[in-house]
Amino acid sequence: MRGMATLARRLESRLNGGTGNIFAAATAMAAEYGSVNLGQGFPSFPTPDFVKKCAAVAITDNHNQYTRPAGNPVLVETLKSIYDPLFNRNLDAMSEIAVCSGAQEGIYNILVSFCDEGDTVLCVEPYFDAYKKAADLLGVQTQGVPLRQTPGATSAGDFKLDVDELDKAITSKTKVLVLNTPHNPTGKVFTRQELEEIAAIVRKHPQLVVLSDEVYEFMTFDGLPHERFALLDGMWDRTISLFSAGKTFSCTGWRVGYCIGPAHLVAPLHETQSIIAFCAPTPLQVGVARAFETAEEVGYYESLAATLQAKRDALCSALSAAGMKPIIPQGGYFVLADTSSLLDEVPVESADGVARDVRVNEWLTKKLGITGIPISGFYSPGNRELSDNVLRFAYCKSDPEISAAASKLLDASK
Repeated sequence: MRGMATLARRLESRLNGGTGNIFAAATAMAAEYGSVNLGQGFPSFPTPDFVKKCAAVAITDNHNQYTRPAGNPVLVETLKSIYDPLFNRNLDAMSEIAVCSGAQEGIYNILVSFCDEGDTVLCVEPYFDAYKKAADLLGVQTQGVPLRQTPGATSAGDFKLDVDELDKAITSKTKVLVLNTPHNPTGKVFTRQELEEIAAIVRKHPQLVVLSDEVYEFMTFDGLPHERFALLDGMWDRTISLFSAGKTFSCTGWRVGYCIGPAHLVAPLHETQSIIAFCAPTPLQVGVARAFETAEEVGYYESLAATLQAKRDALCSALSAAGMKPIIPQGGYFVLADTSSLLDEVPVESADGVARDVRVNEWLTKKLGITGIPISGFYSPGNRELSDNVLRFAYCKSDPEISAAASKLLDASK
């Protein structure tokens, strides 16, 4: 019992000050009040039939036992064929690709491979809170450099990063820089010029490894291209690019992610994967491989982006009509909405010290029947006030759910 208590205290101390699981809390609250859940970023529309069939065939064909920890050969060879032209390289499937049990495990594998206790991970904030939680678990510090909205911002592209601020934040203890495009939660798609400016900073700091989180790579809107950081001059050798088959094929419960990068950065990920989970689910790895083989033939990527763009437009229109100005996302699953119009209902100050965005989310759930995600947990403590008047809503939902949310918002505006 004493050993168990010691472990619990160590875990508690490392996660002390965390925001808890904001996604589970929002989902539980939505269920309790019967609200439309636009919180957690998982699709509520069906996984495509061709994708489900690929997994079913893999199970029937007896791909049901352990496989190579670094990735089933069928999958990594398929990924090579998909990403060779995207990276303009002849990838080595066995040494430059690492499959993980979802992209979230990939984050952990990267941090545990390149950060010692007391090192720092630098994130562009607001950021997906899994970066910080993985760092906390490892005794690694998280530091944020904020995206700031330009005056009169209407588009996620109006969020800008001050690269001088980024440069000044980097110290000898900064070991990993996390980039995310399309960005969660803002929906910003970084331009090549913006990434070039970041690359110039990375070149000044040879100890940095770049974690380029690109799980929404096939979900850019209005004709915007997805730019890959590893394609920039000198960045291939410094970058691990992270992807999610669950996001790409709307099957987030499959837990199949993968990393692509130079062999010297990917090799440690092979080792950590074999220790932590041994391997991602074998039949689903094979199913993902077959799904990739089919996707281009059926025009899947174009259809996915068009479907999500239409859902974005419907939800943003309703938010705008309800007085919650949306910052129009350029890609991904999410939209940020300004809740300043609700200051009378939910003031900034609170006697219990609960962040305003958390209280706004509770008010919307109970009064309007819509649940989002408060993004205060996506900021470091020093910049958390930037989230006071903002909520994140997911539009990767079924048409009936989007329609129900829109109807509730429009009713509230009357």
